[in-house]
Amino acid sequence: MKPAYLPSLKTLIQSYRRPLMGALGTLMLGTGVVAFGISPALPDAAQLPVRQVVEPVAASVAVPEFTGSSPEFLVHQSQTTRRDDSVQTLLRRLGIDDRDAQMFLARDATSRLLLTGAPGKLASVTRTPAGRLKTLSVRWVDANNQRVSRLVVQRQNGEYTSRLEQPTPRRLVQFGSLTLRSSFYAATEQAGIPDAIAEQALEAFAGDIDFQRDLPRGARFSMVYEAFELDGEILFTGQLLGAEIQSGKQTHQAMWYQAPGKTGEFVSLDGSSQRRAYLASPLAFSRITSSYGPRIHPVLGEQKAHKGTDYGAPAGTPIRTVADGVVTFSGWQGGYGNYVVIRHPDQAATAYAHLGRIAVRRGQRVEQGQTIGTVGSTGTATGPNLHFEYLVKGERTNPSRIASNSSASTVVIPNLPGFKKEAKAIREQLIMAASVAQSNAQ
Repeated sequence: MKPAYLPSLKTLIQSYRRPLMGALGTLMLGTGVVAFGISPALPDAAQLPVRQVVEPVAASVAVPEFTGSSPEFLVHQSQTTRRDDSVQTLLRRLGIDDRDAQMFLARDATSRLLLTGAPGKLASVTRTPAGRLKTLSVRWVDANNQRVSRLVVQRQNGEYTSRLEQPTPRRLVQFGSLTLRSSFYAATEQAGIPDAIAEQALEAFAGDIDFQRDLPRGARFSMVYEAFELDGEILFTGQLLGAEIQSGKQTHQAMWYQAPGKTGEFVSLDGSSQRRAYLASPLAFSRITSSYGPRIHPVLGEQKAHKGTDYGAPAGTPIRTVADGVVTFSGWQGGYGNYVVIRHPDQAATAYAHLGRIAVRRGQRVEQGQTIGTVGSTGTATGPNLHFEYLVKGERTNPSRIASNSSASTVVIPNLPGFKKEAKAIREQLIMAASVAQSNAQ
């Protein structure tokens, strides 16, 4: 006999079957137990009723209009002008296919500067992929006058306009250093020292040092100089501000100083002028191929006294007079070929032979460092070279005596206003230049 409460209990369980199963499922999920399956007690979703709900959208919602066109992008391109360029050829190299731009550049007076003067101007354009010109910028540099010019052509409101600008470059102070391994010229090129700065270094020490004869390998140079930058690019260099040469136990220092109301000059850091009565060499960059004294003549093949010093250099290299003076001879002189003689204030004279071209005339007054001609191979010569002579009372003397006999300028300026402050700054900068060189070598 079954207990009386059993049927009612069964009925109760069946009535609450679904709620109990839901509670059990929740309990299993909460404890991390998951089971996947399809409950046969749930209705088929495909048979459930479908109801469509339509609601109005607020008019303030902005809907972007789709035009179907992609955004325009521009192409940037640069070229340098060439000697044989025309407007058409330059625009073609820049990817410009724009008749309106071509006609404007051909007719506009300001735009004619594009191809006037020396070639090598930097021309930059902004254009469409189809070759339509947006902007043209042409920049050129006058390094001698330290001036930058820029032609700008722009398309605005369907028309082209042009203007000429002269932006001011930013002045920088640069450090340079090198160690002499072969020639001074090769060392400056390897170290990235600009030629204009190297030439000024030669000028600063020209009265003290023959850069071919007096500097051994291992000599160290430190330099401080001006450079001028525009748009992140160094356009040209300016003045050599200071330089130092360390050769063994000897140290030579020089700085550029310009006293108020006077022309600038190189002076030592203690204030004495670097200018000497004679330069140590008539060529800035050269090598001695034959010294003063007896030798076997390279053409005649016999021993003869060599009454001068021969400097080997490429044809066309400028020759400078080593001192102020007056030209007493300029012309052809037998085996000497093109020949120049200059008499100096102390009545000594210097002579220059085998010149390719003569740039002075008889009776002309010349200043120290002035170009009097170029290296050549005229007369009895085996190749381009300069035969240089030093005459004292008419007698040919060893040219190496010039440096030792050359008296220093008596100009001393240490007490002039501002000099000590400038000299102190140059000393500090030369120390920095030397330290940069040492750190780069490590």
